Amino acid sequence: MQITIRGHHLTITPAIEEDIRLKFSQMTKHLDQINSMQVKLSKDHQIDKHSKKGSDNHIAEAIIRLPGIEMFAQASADDMYTSIKKLTEKLKRQLHKHRKMQVEYQPLLV
Repeated sequence: MQITIRGHHLTITPAIEEDIRLKFSQMTKHLDQINSMQVKLSKDHQIDKHSKKGSDNHIAEAIIRLPGIEMFAQASADDMYTSIKKLTEKLKRQLHKHRKMQVEYQPLLV
């Protein structure tokens, strides 16, 4: 499986890259159909007028390509590690749903 990690308005540190690779490999170890993954990390520099802080300004997005289907998820939080965690949780739910549908709709062999 090929994982592409890009950063927009931030530098991808080795720690962030290792965290992404670890979480995504754990998430997909039981699903060998994945062709490729693209992960985009970005930081929005908007500041909230009331708190003078950026709220949910670390954004993580991912596209997973399987044969015949693409899955997309996006998550945001106050720090990058939390947004990556939220992103993996969303993708786990999507992959579980996809796997469940595959099992349910397989033709029965007689």
